[in-house]
Amino acid sequence: MVSNITQNYLFDGDVRTIFAETSSENVFLWLRPPPPSPDTTTTNNTLNSVEIADSETAYALHKSGCHPAYCRAPPILEQHLVGSLLKATGLGGGHYHPPHLDTVTLGGGTTLGRGEVELFLGAPTPHSFVADKKKSVPKESKNHTTGWHTDFQENFTIQLSGIKKWTLRRGTVRHPIRATTPHYSRDATVIENQLKLARLSCLSGNAVMDSSSETADSTRGKSYGFEYGDNNAYGPEQTITLYPGDVFYFPSGMWHKVETIKEGISLNVSLMGTTYANLVGQALQHLMVQREEGWREIVTSRPGDVSGESRLKELLSGLSGIVDDFVTKQGGAQSLLPPALCYPPLEHIGEEEEDDDVMEEEEEDADDDDDDDDEDQSSANGKNGKAVDVSSDNEEEEEAPLSSGIIIPMNDFQGPPGWACSKPTTNAKLVKNPLATLMSMSDITNHCSDVGNQKCDDDDVKQYVLNVNYAGNEMMESHIRVILETSDLSVIQQMNEFLDCEARGDDPGQLMSSNDDDKKIPVPSCLLYYGYFSWVTIE
Repeated sequence: MVSNITQNYLFDGDVRTIFAETSSENVFLWLRPPPPSPDTTTTNNTLNSVEIADSETAYALHKSGCHPAYCRAPPILEQHLVGSLLKATGLGGGHYHPPHLDTVTLGGGTTLGRGEVELFLGAPTPHSFVADKKKSVPKESKNHTTGWHTDFQENFTIQLSGIKKWTLRRGTVRHPIRATTPHYSRDATVIENQLKLARLSCLSGNAVMDSSSETADSTRGKSYGFEYGDNNAYGPEQTITLYPGDVFYFPSGMWHKVETIKEGISLNVSLMGTTYANLVGQALQHLMVQREEGWREIVTSRPGDVSGESRLKELLSGLSGIVDDFVTKQGGAQSLLPPALCYPPLEHIGEEEEDDDVMEEEEEDADDDDDDDDEDQSSANGKNGKAVDVSSDNEEEEEAPLSSGIIIPMNDFQGPPGWACSKPTTNAKLVKNPLATLMSMSDITNHCSDVGNQKCDDDDVKQYVLNVNYAGNEMMESHIRVILETSDLSVIQQMNEFLDCEARGDDPGQLMSSNDDDKKIPVPSCLLYYGYFSWVTIE
């Protein structure tokens, strides 16, 4: 694995090329603190860094100044590692939107899983730091060592070359919202933000610790501190040494410091994603703004005239009813997390895990013909009901056609293995997801100024756009956006009936729950998979 990554993605470890091909806008160089005087027994491990936009300048400073460096990995390596690990861990449902590629994905910018790959490049110890035999210089002044800190991501570290020693201790906050970084030189605003979020997680004893631990008992009741200590960590300190080829996972919130024993390159995959709180919070906003009670009103308060507090009390009095109806009558968790967000993207289901040979072959194909690779990516997975990315690669067009997106052939749709769309129990009924909106593609394209460049409905094929959970973020980006396509006249009639129901404010699920068998029409399975409908059990 190490040789594959180094040779095929990191240019045989050539630092100059790594800097030139990084996906970072800048290369970061860490400035070593000055060596302590012979009479000093303490070591300053606070890191200061500079950002260098020019890769050649960064390389010169890295080599001549012996400054350790940090940058993002090349985009293709980041795509491979982040995508594979999100799928393997299930974080974000295995969904990933590569930020560096012009790729259409199910949720775009709202994709539940995210990640990045960082490269840490060591540098030799400068001569001024080498200990004089007649003087006592702390060991830490010779080897680059970070101070104690925590990360909020889930991390996988691969030691590609060199040797590093990690010292770790459990933190008192599980699933932190932000990191705690006393090892960096930070201003007061950063410290305040990190502290307030960490302490928010610790309020009312919410810090997660082993209740049987004596250390945990001694820590309970103390305010979370910015500097590493017994007020934010517990249990014994543990050390691990990583050699080339070693892979190490450490969870978010773990206090750690890292000492470079031998200079080299290490790679860190940081995984992150949408929290349950964020997912529910966005959905709740979506539910509120679609109602007529007044949630879309601008907050207005004029002392002695208009009371914003009184208006808010009126609205809040009905909030519990909105939530209760959503949970018990409108699909609740299934409407928030339709099957399409719980399974990896359909185009990846059934594929074998990428091994070294596959990664090498893909890299060679990319080097041989980048244009063919882009074309294959655009048209892949178009068979057997798989999703199709039809985004335009024509550089002459200023804008992609409105039909760009993931096209789902409704007539041939196949869900993932193990998923079933059938009625789960006899007392279940079909309901429309209140977070979902369906519209005909012609409702969009008929109003375009340049209709000639748009893919519009024809007499044989009709397209419908499905958006799910989009009104809870500033950019109104959907958690799910797909284009449903069909040429079946009965399905077209059914879809148009659903549109009519939405226009009247009725639940299209009522069409599917008729007691008259002659009126029952099989629901297209893709509408359940992508979250337009869900099954609700009637108590």
